[in-house]
Amino acid sequence: MRGKAGAVLYIRQACPLCFALGRLAERSSRRHHVSLLEADVDADPGLQERYGNRVPVLELPGGMSLSGSAGARDVDEAFAGAAAFLRALEERPPDPRDGRERSSRLAWLRRIFGLAGSRSGDRTA
Repeated sequence: MRGKAGAVLYIRQACPLCFALGRLAERSSRRHHVSLLEADVDADPGLQERYGNRVPVLELPGGMSLSGSAGARDVDEAFAGAAAFLRALEERPPDPRDGRERSSRLAWLRRIFGLAGSRSGDRTA
């Protein structure tokens, strides 16, 4: 899971829904080998402005997002879809019209998600 783009869970401290979704996301993250980062929206003014009181929000690779009181099945299916999306990215052959190698495109995605060198289970505030 090291270095792969992964899911981001936007939370607030002392938020029961955030805690519940976080537990489900951690389990599915391990099961499907998709890294998970937690971001406390109160720690960043930009995140406060973007999410306000609309937490928890789970954003996954491939464009899927969940919020609020998502169920275990929904979370697990979302992580399964994210894992399939990431596998497809890794297996996609390089575009012959593009001189860059596939690894540089993955590096670009890792930079976008801010996950270069991160480990699954790391929690960031």
